[in-house]
Amino acid sequence: MVTTKAVFFEIGSETITSVQQLSASWFTSGKFLESTIDAMRAAGEFPNDIRYGSVEVGSLALGGEGEDEAVLRPIEIRYDPLAPSTAHVSLTLASGNLRFYNAYGRRDILRQSVAGWRLEFMAAVNEYGGLALHAALCDVDKSHLPCDNAPLKEFFITAVGHWLRCFAPAVLKKTAMRRAVIGREGFLRQYVYPLVVEKLQRRFDSLPDYVTSREGVAQISQQDSQNEKSGVDATLNNGARACFVRNCNGWTYRDHVLLSWQEANRTLHDRESEQDLQCTVALGRQAGPDGVPRPTLDITSVLGRYEWDSVKQELPLSRQRSYMGKAWARATLQWSLRLQWQVEDGRVGIAALARKGMPATDAGTTGIYVVSDPLPHLLNVQRINLWWEGNAASLSSVQQDIAGSLATVTGDMFAAVAEGLAPECKLVCRDLRINESGDIEIELGE
Repeated sequence: MVTTKAVFFEIGSETITSVQQLSASWFTSGKFLESTIDAMRAAGEFPNDIRYGSVEVGSLALGGEGEDEAVLRPIEIRYDPLAPSTAHVSLTLASGNLRFYNAYGRRDILRQSVAGWRLEFMAAVNEYGGLALHAALCDVDKSHLPCDNAPLKEFFITAVGHWLRCFAPAVLKKTAMRRAVIGREGFLRQYVYPLVVEKLQRRFDSLPDYVTSREGVAQISQQDSQNEKSGVDATLNNGARACFVRNCNGWTYRDHVLLSWQEANRTLHDRESEQDLQCTVALGRQAGPDGVPRPTLDITSVLGRYEWDSVKQELPLSRQRSYMGKAWARATLQWSLRLQWQVEDGRVGIAALARKGMPATDAGTTGIYVVSDPLPHLLNVQRINLWWEGNAASLSSVQQDIAGSLATVTGDMFAAVAEGLAPECKLVCRDLRINESGDIEIELGE
């Protein structure tokens, strides 16, 4: 059985001086600009067809009614981060006609289909990430104009270019100062590490080292025992504690101890006791309630306990020991805490989802081991579970210590980013997402 609990932490007034304000920059991409124009077209703020000129006045016209309507396909935009001041805009006609008078007597109107014609424009991207179409220039060499009539092609280029520049102010307003980006590495280093990893490290350090769990009880075999701790060169005697180690997704922690000893009287017991304590902290992309990938921090902790006992019985006459059998028992406990950054009414907070599984147990015997049920004989699962739920690195302790303060500090940070990028506009966070590169994108609005 798995229990879950979700909590939303709102921004408070708490501040932590040990973390520094992150730098952010205005963000744009071809997909972002395309989606913005698509949204404008859907809202009627950007037309779906092109109309330019008049047959009656200038003898040439693009677009019209019925079969003459020059309908645009979705606009394609290519943005190169290596040339951040330039975007390439591609306009393709799905249908439509150029209309012009017959040269003889100006009585009949002739038509040239423009279906499939494509124009490539070079446009500017301003310092606020906005698409500036005011001086968009056509790249004829990269365009597709399947027609031999040079005057018609020249008119078509002029018509589409003029039409595009007419909507430059609206497009710039919709795209500029709308999205900022915070680098993944900076966010991990300056916020996740001090507010999450360092706190977890202190909590794990406060737990008893399992290496010392048999002190005063058994003479531990140095040769057959192990002490493996992440981030340090640990031995059975040097007192080193495991550390969180950085990986591509975040950090990992492992404290693995295997103790081996003998208990001897008339019955010889070869004993092993093992504990494997692991924790991971990973920043990833997980869909929020609306299906959009949100910045998500997953903290997972797993405890494995294993006991093993092999018995040899002394024979009455020969005083030799005969193998009688062995038994083993295993218990695995785990919990996870998912912290996902979300926006509500312009405020960034954290939705916390806690999950805790019931202990998973396994046990068995071989030979004529005298105990029929080795699990309670070798492991006190109830006591282990109570320790797991009540120690300094338990789910409840970690959630109480980390989730609320992380929401407060990062919420203040996101608000400061919005204010610092455009202090005169009084922008706030309207949406938050994480892109495929792992960088955090902030949607801004008034």
